[in-house]
Amino acid sequence: MSHRQRLYLFFCGVILAAGSAAAQSAVRPGYDIDYIGPPMTDPVLQHSKETYVLYGCSYCHGLYLVTAGEATDLMHSRLVGRDENANLIGPLLRTGIPQTAKLSPMPQFSDLSDQQITDIARWIHYARQQGRYKELTAEKDPGPGNAAAGKKYFEESCGACHSTTGDFASVVKKQDSTALRAQILRPQFVDAPQSYKVDQLNDVKTSAARQRHLSLLENYSAEDVANLTAFLRSMK
Repeated sequence: MSHRQRLYLFFCGVILAAGSAAAQSAVRPGYDIDYIGPPMTDPVLQHSKETYVLYGCSYCHGLYLVTAGEATDLMHSRLVGRDENANLIGPLLRTGIPQTAKLSPMPQFSDLSDQQITDIARWIHYARQQGRYKELTAEKDPGPGNAAAGKKYFEESCGACHSTTGDFASVVKKQDSTALRAQILRPQFVDAPQSYKVDQLNDVKTSAARQRHLSLLENYSAEDVANLTAFLRSMK
């Protein structure tokens, strides 16, 4: 490839990147920024959020899962916590929920496509991960925790990928309790920028690890985190 061709491709890339950034920052006519918030930099998540709003989910469950009225609390729902790729949320959306003494009814959305259900579930999980992280980090005094209970939780939920020896143990020893809790809740690699490079797209192991950690984040209790922290600190 000649020098001129390289320059041409470089400037094409710059122009495309600038156009993409401008598109993301622009607010189209009719977009209710006060309700739905500024457009997100991630176009997939933005589309999922808009789908969630379009079908009225946010009216009862809240845009960020702060429930209004008698709607189900998606932030702490066990069913949502067990959901994988909309396998539980999808059927529920299609069949609806009848009214009970404690909860309002939810209409059935039988005409939703599989893609629309995937989009709605994706936003629910994203909002839940953000919300649960805020809740768990807001705990002023999580308590000392129970190391024995933490060891059991670690063996059941973490042991398949992590061991208490080697590099993992050395990292734990370098962190104080606050930093360790943050690492338990949301390891740094979970928020690492993702790209469409072939090597990253084919990195199934990292993708699975990210999903596993985010699933744990959705389901941790404050007690779980305190116990895990106590156990890992006891390894020193």
